Amino acid sequence: MFRGMYISTTGMINNQHRMDTISNNLANTNTNGYKKDGVLSESFPEQLLRRINDNSISTIKPFQGVELTQNGEEYLLETKGAYFAIDTPAGTGYDDKFKFRVTEDGYLKTYYQDNDRNIKSDGENYLLGKNGRIRITGNNIEIDGQGNVFSGGNLIDTIVTKPHMNVIGTLGNGIRTDRVFINFTQGDIRQTSNPLDMALNGDGFFKVQTENGTRYTRDGSFKIDREGFLTTSEGHRVLGNNGAINIGNGEVNTDQFGNISLNGAFVSRLDIVNIDNKEFLRKEGDNLYRIEENQEAQESAFTGEVLSGYLEGSNVETVKEMVEMISTMRGYESNQKVVKSYDEILQKAVNDIARI
Repeated sequence: MFRGMYISTTGMINNQHRMDTISNNLANTNTNGYKKDGVLSESFPEQLLRRINDNSISTIKPFQGVELTQNGEEYLLETKGAYFAIDTPAGTGYDDKFKFRVTEDGYLKTYYQDNDRNIKSDGENYLLGKNGRIRITGNNIEIDGQGNVFSGGNLIDTIVTKPHMNVIGTLGNGIRTDRVFINFTQGDIRQTSNPLDMALNGDGFFKVQTENGTRYTRDGSFKIDREGFLTTSEGHRVLGNNGAINIGNGEVNTDQFGNISLNGAFVSRLDIVNIDNKEFLRKEGDNLYRIEENQEAQESAFTGEVLSGYLEGSNVETVKEMVEMISTMRGYESNQKVVKSYDEILQKAVNDIARI
């Protein structure tokens, strides 16, 4: 009975995280270059459910082998009468199916697609063998019907977990927030006719200098400070190919390649880059992004164009966010009612049944 209360509680916590994210998105609807956040949820790893003090015959079907299906670089493992052990950030779970790819370092992991439809496997789940995480050489992998994993003709490990006779199946443990991700799709571009306003048409980021090092932004509402440097609206200096850009006073023009000129004379070129591993970018306030600790930004050449006299708006769609908020609130209320029902049952058990 308590398990149902815990599962409903995890649902409420997850819905609260979603509400916080949606509220933040709506609050930044009019923020230049803002990229909306989304929440990825994942069920807690399923555990093997066992009977206690019961010697009856097992209800699990006899082991019927392992089947491996390949579709390009994607693999699907299936088994009957057994389970695969899966290493997740929330602990070890068990399932009779496992969809994976082979990572660059040889692990068999689940995966997801980012907003650019690139396949990513950071923070995902590992397939476990008897000796730990399965790791192979290259993409050379074979798995036989008994669950033995071979790579390069060598036996690596076995991946089948055959349950004890008192196991009757698996049991879920609720849902958790896996991660908050950033949706980097481009927002609407509007004209301002201010030569210091710049929008990026295409993927890319302006580089700026802060007290904590180099940061990235899509907000091109720039200013000129008292010393003549080009800065963000929060005062962080915008970087060019040769460092901070000192413009001074005069007529400023910026072409589609990011070349800045003052009164017709070239001054500097904006340092604009693409980030190939955007999944490691984290928001830092002041509409800036930093790369996650222990990671390095994989910068590549900017292939879009710079639009002078324009600003990019946020990519938040207000109507969709409101619909999502209503749906999330209903989910929260439903879980809340379940918790309340369990509380009433427990209260009755303590006050009435105990009296008998």
